[in-house]
Amino acid sequence: MARSRPHPNGVEPAFDPASYVGTLVGGSTSGQFRLAVAHEEIREQDIIAVDATLRRPGSEDTEAIRVWAKVQEIERLNPLFPMESAQELAATRTNPLDTVLSLSREMVTAVCQVLGFEPIGGEGKGGKLGQLRYPPQPATSAYRPTSDDIKRIVVGALGRAEALDVATLANRSDVDVSINGHAVVTRHLAILAMTGAGKSWAARRIIEELARKNYPMVIFDPHGDYSGLADVPALDGRVRRYFAQFPVFEQDAEAVARVVESLSRELAKTHREKFDGLFEAAKRFLGSSAERAERGRWLSDYLNNPTIAKYGIEPNLFFFADFVQAVVTAGKQEDTAALSDLEEWIGAERVADVTFKKQVAGWLEGLPGNLRYAAIRLRSMEQISRRSAATAMPLPSDRTELVDYGRISVVSLAGYSSDFQAAIYSLVAEAIFEARVSGDLNYPALLVLEEAHNFAPGRATTHAETRSIETTKQIAQEGRKFGVGLVLISQRPSRIDETTLSQCNSYLIMRLANPADQNFVRKVIETLGEYEANLLPDLDVGEALLSGQFTNFPILVRMKEPASRGEREEESAFVSLQRAHAAAQSQPGQPQHRS
Repeated sequence: MARSRPHPNGVEPAFDPASYVGTLVGGSTSGQFRLAVAHEEIREQDIIAVDATLRRPGSEDTEAIRVWAKVQEIERLNPLFPMESAQELAATRTNPLDTVLSLSREMVTAVCQVLGFEPIGGEGKGGKLGQLRYPPQPATSAYRPTSDDIKRIVVGALGRAEALDVATLANRSDVDVSINGHAVVTRHLAILAMTGAGKSWAARRIIEELARKNYPMVIFDPHGDYSGLADVPALDGRVRRYFAQFPVFEQDAEAVARVVESLSRELAKTHREKFDGLFEAAKRFLGSSAERAERGRWLSDYLNNPTIAKYGIEPNLFFFADFVQAVVTAGKQEDTAALSDLEEWIGAERVADVTFKKQVAGWLEGLPGNLRYAAIRLRSMEQISRRSAATAMPLPSDRTELVDYGRISVVSLAGYSSDFQAAIYSLVAEAIFEARVSGDLNYPALLVLEEAHNFAPGRATTHAETRSIETTKQIAQEGRKFGVGLVLISQRPSRIDETTLSQCNSYLIMRLANPADQNFVRKVIETLGEYEANLLPDLDVGEALLSGQFTNFPILVRMKEPASRGEREEESAFVSLQRAHAAAQSQPGQPQHRS
């Protein structure tokens, strides 16, 4: 039987009014008890403790234990101020202070969830709590533990090498909360929150803490939220920013055809039928870098386009349009000499793909125009990505260069539609994962996916999304074996592929107001209790529920401020306006307007 806070020798400990928070009342179970609360001594989500003795199973010997609990709900009631009196005062518009009713005899009770227990004197066992199998005794005193004790049972026995200092307890700023970094990088993390709740803020704090431990990271950044990492003094020289160019000839022909249609217009039936062969022939025509100069000059002369010779040919849609134009021209003119040159470069086995009768060549005349229009739109997106990435360098063709000891690679995807972002991400992620599987990449890597619902949507509508989902799902399921981890960040968790999200073993959840997202989180995240889920729409900005393997039990925290800023850090619209006005006024030749 459990009794109230006795020592093993049966002597009651001294009552400590400074730490006292209340007394157990009513019925209690091994999972929950009620507490008569001292006035304003605790808040919801506070962690409290109760000391008791418990008889060891199969023995008459007793053991002194400390029961740990979390305050779930607090109820405040005045039994001397009944509903009937309140209704009468409301009807007569009378101030309760002007009556003889007692307003001071309040009863405050709290419902507390039992977290587990530990032997008193056995605090050095890493903060792991045992499962309580017998309820604590009513009339037992509950107290506020010290900050060191709370930290120990929240964090556990984390070594300095694994601990990531990311937050404080929401109700106790004196208690720092660290999370298990090993669980983050090996068993995947999901950061879920509505827009404006602080998810990128929280993600940057975790990234900065991992950077202190030199863990390699590749961040896929659709909006410039992580560009400020390069400005953190502690990360000087370790952050590399890349702008992404859509690698046309690293896609299959079907994917490129879909890209062209999405950027231009639907391909005609003949264009579709001949597209695969033309694409494969163009890929062969590109050849090696050393061969491109000669072939570029040939293409320039044949099309009478000196721009091609001036700038050379690159593996993009502009080149593909020029190549198709040359093939169409050769077919219409029945130019056997040109076809002979092409056969030399693309191989005899593919020459049929570029040899067309005059009539068929005429049907293909509109295809180069389609390709050029798509190329112009794609180039516009690439330029936005380049400007957004500021001082960035182009994405390397050898994707393993993104991963190195202590390096943070930020891949800017700004400017691209979600379909293109998914295609670029899947190419990079596949290359890194395959290099780890084959042993060609020495270092492990953590892939950070901002707007993860675009990279692993619950339902694919394009070829690129299908491929992206497959890539992400494979890494989520097998990445731990090969040292590739995921951080999924999203404001719409209900749009993420359910299998992928369920593979995350740790969750940082901030405010979620959308009912569909709340229900999805309840369904997918097994470690999140119903009570914690009910808190989600009411969390303050910067508050987060931590749940899963990177903490001992679900807790409410306030995230610490990161050192970096994102490009979209919100400021007053009027401050931005005045800054823009001052910049415009300082430029010579600008028209002057009245202030």
